[in-house]
Amino acid sequence: MSQPNRQRLTTGLVLVLLGLGFFLLQRVEGLGDEVVLLLIGAAFLIGYFFQRSYGLLIPGCILIGLGAGGMINEDRLWWADAGWQLGLGAGFLAIYAIDRLYRGRTPWWPLIPGAVLVLVGLARTGPIFKFLLRNWPLLLVAVGILILIGAFRQRRDEPAAVAAPAPARPAGGSSDEPPTEPPVEPRVE
Repeated sequence: MSQPNRQRLTTGLVLVLLGLGFFLLQRVEGLGDEVVLLLIGAAFLIGYFFQRSYGLLIPGCILIGLGAGGMINEDRLWWADAGWQLGLGAGFLAIYAIDRLYRGRTPWWPLIPGAVLVLVGLARTGPIFKFLLRNWPLLLVAVGILILIGAFRQRRDEPAAVAAPAPARPAGGSSDEPPTEPPVEPRVE
């Protein structure tokens, strides 16, 4: 697909998504402002997938994380006061995960704010944090299993090494001389 067509497709999809979302906000009761963050974040993600621009992924994931965290924060759950931190942290972690899955490579910087925000959010959840504090070694086991799976997958994908045949030596030549190649005869058409 050409660049101008890709840009038109991206723009059209973003406008349709935003228009439908804002229409639903006007018509459906109970949808909060967090939905606006989710819609705008989704628009950025659509742009990222069609334009392959890392600069669109960052605000997309952060806005979706904030929207999701805000929805949690509305006293629907007993650990609602940690929703914003968990949502924003998950947004940063999503930047890394989505780019890693989509392009196969990504910078590691989103892992730092993502991990800090998720840990702060979990610390505010009380029982969940206590459970994780008691069972943190299982996290090491999970990371180790993921690394092992990656190692086996990479090993399976590598082609088997094939040894190249040794060059033939002329019958009367010494072992110090480089091998000679047979003369190439010109083609006659």
